[in-house]
Order: sequence, then structure tokens, then C-alpha cells
Amino acid sequence: MKSFCRLIRPDSLFGLILLILVLGAAANQFINFYAVCSIQHSYAREVLGIGQDYVSSVYQALNTMGGAQRGEYLKKLAASRDTLRKPFRFRMAAAPEWQSEDYYKSVNMKRAISEAVEAAGAAPPDVRARMLWPESPEAALPEYAGYIFPMLQVMIRMDDGGWLELTQPLSITDNRLIWRQRIFVLLESLIFSLIVIILIRCATRPIERLAQEAERFGRNPEAARPLDERGSREIREAAQSFNRMRARICDNLSERNGMLEAMGHDLRTPLARIQLWLGKIEPRELREKFAANIEEIRSIIEQGLELARSLHTSERAVPMDIVAFVESVADDMERGEGEIRLGSLPEDDTPPLVCARPTCLKRSIENLLTNAVKYAGGAVISVASDGKNVSIRIEDEGPGIPEELLEKVFEPYYRLERSRNRESGGTGLGLSIARNMVLLNDGSLVLKNRPRGGLCAVITLPVMKTKRRA
Repeated sequence: MKSFCRLIRPDSLFGLILLILVLGAAANQFINFYAVCSIQHSYAREVLGIGQDYVSSVYQALNTMGGAQRGEYLKKLAASRDTLRKPFRFRMAAAPEWQSEDYYKSVNMKRAISEAVEAAGAAPPDVRARMLWPESPEAALPEYAGYIFPMLQVMIRMDDGGWLELTQPLSITDNRLIWRQRIFVLLESLIFSLIVIILIRCATRPIERLAQEAERFGRNPEAARPLDERGSREIREAAQSFNRMRARICDNLSERNGMLEAMGHDLRTPLARIQLWLGKIEPRELREKFAANIEEIRSIIEQGLELARSLHTSERAVPMDIVAFVESVADDMERGEGEIRLGSLPEDDTPPLVCARPTCLKRSIENLLTNAVKYAGGAVISVASDGKNVSIRIEDEGPGIPEELLEKVFEPYYRLERSRNRESGGTGLGLSIARNMVLLNDGSLVLKNRPRGGLCAVITLPVMKTKRRA
């Protein structure tokens, strides 16, 4: 739901296009709806006028007839009712003992008949109107058998004192037909909006994928996949440009990595020759200084080669149980390093499953654990999952790192002015290598200072799916 709300926000391309089209469609449908309502009202008034004229003519004709003649005329009206498709029923009835009600349909019908009779040149008669509902007592009377309830009942007083009863089903006088047409217009608008949303989504999905791949490319160029060169002309051109840029940068990175590896291998040969000459150097103190410097250079070369290898890999990502994997790494490190403890782990029967490169992920965790043991004397490793991501936390109780340097320590060859251990600050490549290897697994690595002291390294990986523990 949150992702959908974020998608339709006006600050996104999808939301902006959708807002423009929906506003335009809403304005168009509002005008269409207003026109339909106006036409319907005009039509309803016209039909009502025809009905009023019909009732007025029947009343005036009956007013000039005698009793027997009225009966014959009413029989003919009843017989021709279906043929003429008239909803009205006429019959002579006893004087009503009720007065007109204030229901708007009753008031409108009473006024309309009076005006129609008056317009024909006759004096306005006494007209009474009311609504009869299915629960009304009249609904059970025999004379109303076959009538459709609810209905409008109108009583018109004749000149000789008799009363003409007119009944009309409410289904004819209400606005059902009108509202059916209005609902049709609303459904038409809804279907149109749904089609527009689907089409806009199809049009903007390639742009969204371009943004995702650009983000992935920024974190790890080699993990970014080429884009499909499909869609509109602008989308195809953008995808082609991105693919060309990706290919060029990946080629440059491969060339750089190859150069670093070649330089590292080439430097090993002169170092080996110097090592052979160490025995000839006197005095002993000078020889030991040379040996220490050579060992430091060798360490820098090895770390540089490892840094180059951490930028790319041919290892395939495989699904794995991250809890079992962390337990295995911690067990291996505990036997070799010591002072490494397991913290909290997911307790359910469906441990999180991630798709990762085991060797790369293992090396990054080992680097962080080694740093924790070296600089803080020990570490606690724990795993947590929120259903979407898995977090591997490595916590120690060392001196921590200044807040402004928590990101800078990931830069290659950067070492703190005051090492976390006074004896050695390392080569400054361990954290760089660890982050690169996490990035190769589409994850992230951040450092945080613990509130109670110490450092916390958090590796975050996306969850692929879950499986049941045996």
C-alpha cells in the first residue's frame, strides 16, 4: 500500500501524468454529466407535461358525461391502457376522507393537474394526492388487487360531486431511469480511469526500471543489468544510452582492476629478490628494519590485490539459509580467533533465505569480525529479519569511531589518526573490501556507534523467500 501511495504522488512522473489525465477526464465527465442531467430533466418535464394533458383531457371528458356513459368510457380507457402504454388507472370512487400530504410527488402532481385543467379554460377542481405504500391498509383491499405498489393516488372532484380516482405506479414517476443513466456515466468514467492508469503504468514502468538500475549501477556497476530497449522512442533512446554508458564504465573498471592485479603481481618479483639479499645486510638491527618494511610492503600489495578482487567476481549467487550461514562463519572464526559469540537469531520455523555469493559474503563478515576482535577484543554477531530484508549485526565494546568519520573509514587506505588500537592502525583496506563484497551481494554495509559504547556494523541483504527448517 505504501509503495502504491508513493507511486501515485504528484512528485513522480506516473503521479503527475495520472493527475493531469484524471483532472482532464473529471472535467470532461462533469460537463457530460451536467449535459445528461439537463437533457433528462427536460425530457422528464416533457413527459410529465404529456401525462398532465392526458389526465386533464380525461377529466374534462368525464365531467361532461352521465353515469352510464362514464362507465363505458372508463372501460374503454382500461381496455386501451396496454395498447397506449399509459401508466394511469382511472375509476370512479367514493369521496376521500383524507387530505393531501406534503410529499413532494403528491404536491407536484396536484399542482400540475390543477394548472392543466385551468389552462384548458375550466375552473380548477378540488384535487387531493397521496402516496400508497405496500404496507398501507389500501394495499390489502380487493379493488386494488393487481395494482403496483408503491403508487401515487390522486382524487379529482367532478362538477356533479363525484370523485375520479387516478393511480400511477411510483416506478414510473421516480428517477430510476434517470439515475441508471447517471450511474452508467459514472461507471464509464471509472472504467476510463482504470484504463488510463494501466496505460500510464505501462508507459512509466521502463523509466522506473531505469531509475532502479541506475541506483544499482551506482552501488555496484557490474551488478547492474542491461535494460530492455523497448517502448516508446524516448524510452528506447534512454535505455540505449544507459546500456552504452554501463558497457564503457564496466570496461574501464575491468581495465583498472586488471592493471592493479598486474602491478601487484609484478611487484612480488623484486620483493622476493630483496628478501634474498636481506641476509647480506649488516648490522642485524638494520636487517630487521628492512625485513619489517618489506613485510609491510608485501601486506599492502596483498591487500591491494584483494581490494581489486573485491570489486568484481565470477562467483554465482545461490539461495542460502542466512541463519545457518552466520552460525557456520561464527563457529569457524571462534575456533580461530576466539571471543566471538552468537547473539539473537530468528526463532520461527521459516528462517530467512537470501540469494548471495557465499565466498564474498563470508569474507566480508570475517573482515568485520577480525576487526572487532583486533580492536575491541571480541564481538557479538546476530541476525534479524523484517520480512523484506535481513540484517546481520556485528557489535563490539571498543572505543567506537567519531560520528563524522563513520563513512570516511570505508575509503581505501584511509586510517584514523588515532587507531582503535594504539599498536597498529592496519592498512586501511579491510572495511573497503568488506563493503565491496557486500555490494556484490546487492546489500549494504553501514557503521553505527552504540549508545552504550562500542561499534556496530550492520549488513543488510534483501530476503528472497523462506523455507521451513527441517
